[in-house]
Amino acid sequence: MGLASVVSLTAVLESWDERLGAVCGECDYLAGALSKVAKEMGETETAVDKSFESVETGKDERR
Repeated sequence: MGLASVVSLTAVLESWDERLGAVCGECDYLAGALSKVAKEMGETETAVDKSFESVETGKDERR
């Protein structure tokens, strides 16, 4: 019975190693994708901010 337990535990360990490897791979992918999105959003926000710099604020010409 002791040898069967070792074999079963080894199979469980290998299964969890595979699962954790897949999770690590997904995390690596998401880290890269989210960093790319954050960079793009930051660039967009900067561009929008610059577009408003040319607009005078605080004056309403309709008054």
